[in-house]
Amino acid sequence: MAAILSADMVGYSRLMEVDEAGTIARHAIHRSELIDPKIATYNGRIVKTTGDGMLVEFASAVDAVECAVDIQQAMSEREVDQSEEQRIQFRIGINVGDIVIDGADILGDSVNIASRLEGLAEAGSICISDNVMRQVQGKLDAAFDDAGSQKVKNITQAIHVWRWTGAVAVSDAAMSMPESAAEDGVENGAEIGLDGSVDLSLKALINSIKQPTLAVLPFLNMSRNEDLEFFCDGLTESLITDISRGLRIDVAARNSSFAFKSQSVDIRAAAAKLGVQYLIEGSVQAMGSRMRINVQLIDSTSGDHIWADRFDRSTDDLFAAQDELCSKIVIETDAGISFGEAARTLLGRSYSADAIQHARRAIHAYSQYDKQGFIKAQREADIAASIDPDLIVGLTFAVASRAQLVLHGWTSDRDALLENALEICEEALRRHPDAAGIYSNRGMIYLANRAFDLSISDTEHGLELLPGVGPTHHIHARALLAKGRFDEAFRAATTAIRLQPNVFPYFVLTLGFVCLLSNRHADAVLVLRKFRELAPHLTHGIAMLAAALSANGQQDEASNVVAAVMKIDPNLTIDDALRPYPIQDRVHGDKLAGYLMAAGLPN
Repeated sequence: MAAILSADMVGYSRLMEVDEAGTIARHAIHRSELIDPKIATYNGRIVKTTGDGMLVEFASAVDAVECAVDIQQAMSEREVDQSEEQRIQFRIGINVGDIVIDGADILGDSVNIASRLEGLAEAGSICISDNVMRQVQGKLDAAFDDAGSQKVKNITQAIHVWRWTGAVAVSDAAMSMPESAAEDGVENGAEIGLDGSVDLSLKALINSIKQPTLAVLPFLNMSRNEDLEFFCDGLTESLITDISRGLRIDVAARNSSFAFKSQSVDIRAAAAKLGVQYLIEGSVQAMGSRMRINVQLIDSTSGDHIWADRFDRSTDDLFAAQDELCSKIVIETDAGISFGEAARTLLGRSYSADAIQHARRAIHAYSQYDKQGFIKAQREADIAASIDPDLIVGLTFAVASRAQLVLHGWTSDRDALLENALEICEEALRRHPDAAGIYSNRGMIYLANRAFDLSISDTEHGLELLPGVGPTHHIHARALLAKGRFDEAFRAATTAIRLQPNVFPYFVLTLGFVCLLSNRHADAVLVLRKFRELAPHLTHGIAMLAAALSANGQQDEASNVVAAVMKIDPNLTIDDALRPYPIQDRVHGDKLAGYLMAAGLPN
């Protein structure tokens, strides 16, 4: 899976005819001063170039589009003094999808579609596919107009196209802002703070964060065994129930899903009707006393399989088989939705099925982000690592879970846990010196140990090794926050959210801390309201909403938030709320403690 950018110089033959030497020279300068550096900034890889164009691969759609917008905006300024006849302009097309790697080249329909989109773009504009639009919507300042479905050469289905011609998304938001801040439509008027208005681009980013949505389609009985019909329905219902018990995924109700029973289903149509992004579908076959269950998790926006698996079981005890399969599918689903392509890639590198299963359990437990979740994640990750020491994701979560237990104060043997985590890192890096997740999470261990400079160094290195995923940016944001480098922390924290396919609540909490310490109090209220929406059970984080409200002059609501938190966790203190986020400069820590104290949280 990659984002593919195809760019072409408009009127190349005409430009070469008018001034061949000048065109070549100016193009070379644009490449060296603007285009190539921008591509590097956004972690792109130039796959190939022609005289008048290039093909570039990016890890994320957001990076590809931001890079394209930056280049187009800068080109209009750099060529402003040229006559229209001699002006160098580019058209750009961007698509996202699976690719086939052929040496240094990339091939496939996704690449062809990017090329066709580029052909639809006008001079100085950008055309993107609907798949790209879904991934970047609400995450960029650039505004794209709906250009409708377009038929293009050698592509069977019409492409839904979105076109950018230079507009800025936040201008639309600004025009729709009411004249009075009090009429902003936010509960309790909190989004317009006493110290200024909310950053509109930040507001768009935060509003784009949604809980993942999923439906379980009825499993298909492909045999004549009536008992298996009951098994299929029971497995479907159990999955709906068990996934719904979690906190991160909104699941369509049973009645809605069972409306598709015994139907031939078009995945995208079913997802649209159910109002979900992800679908689980499966089938059951039987022969004698054996049955085979096929199951897959599909992202309806792209049509891609997040994962697919096959299970062979006995029909002797259908209830036991149902319980076992339900547990495994729930864990696979959570890991796949939480970490997307990264989970599929990392988990797929081990030859041990047992290690993979324990690693998935670790991911599932860690994503709960509470004490019991971290304890279970540590246990399962340790088992995965013991089975297969080369399974990097197992080692990564073994370190990450230890870091979180120490940071939250949820261990009675802090020093031993830190020492053990550093030993795991040392051995992992000896075997795998380019393991980005190990560097990043060793940075968290250093953070827990208040070794702030070492934390910065390791998280920077992790980011260099793996720049295209959210977690490395988020961990680096935490290290920057601890050092008081708030502007850099803000950029890293927002980048993490843009890159993460399904945003973790703690990414939002980190951004809330950054906004508070940057004196962006209204922004902090906005961000931490979203955190409460995503994680109503994490009281130490919700307490920071009270701090933001207090800092923003909304004292009554701050007190109400504290009262609600204390009903859930009557023993919560200021230290509990601040402990997970060590900060080097005591002045900053005292500022946060003062906000919490003013809100009424006990010391």
